Amino acid sequence: MNPSRLTSLVVLTVVAFMHYRDIPGKLGETPYLGWMYILLVAGCAAAGAWLLSTHWRQGYALGTLISLGAIIGFVLTRTTGLPNATGDIGNWGEPAGIISLVAEAAFVALSVTQLRMRPQLISA
Repeated sequence: MNPSRLTSLVVLTVVAFMHYRDIPGKLGETPYLGWMYILLVAGCAAAGAWLLSTHWRQGYALGTLISLGAIIGFVLTRTTGLPNATGDIGNWGEPAGIISLVAEAAFVALSVTQLRMRPQLISA
């Protein structure tokens, strides 16, 4: 397996795990966010499966969409808040949030790098 794809898969796993561990709390306090976390984890699993296949470009595309959405969600919850979710406004230093944010940004960077390379330079 391509080392960059393996690294991307590990980073995507971190993104999924950081959200997975918060699903019970989110479902209890803000159910729609809990369901968004469930969709994020499922999407990460699908993107990871594609990264392991010959459809790795779709894996990067889906993972990037998920990561960018999570980054936007993080910024919104820390600035304006979301409907029925204003408890994290100003909470920029939460360790789990920072870990997620770094992993999401890392995945986007890896994705952009891999998707910009010419196909013949990347092994399947």
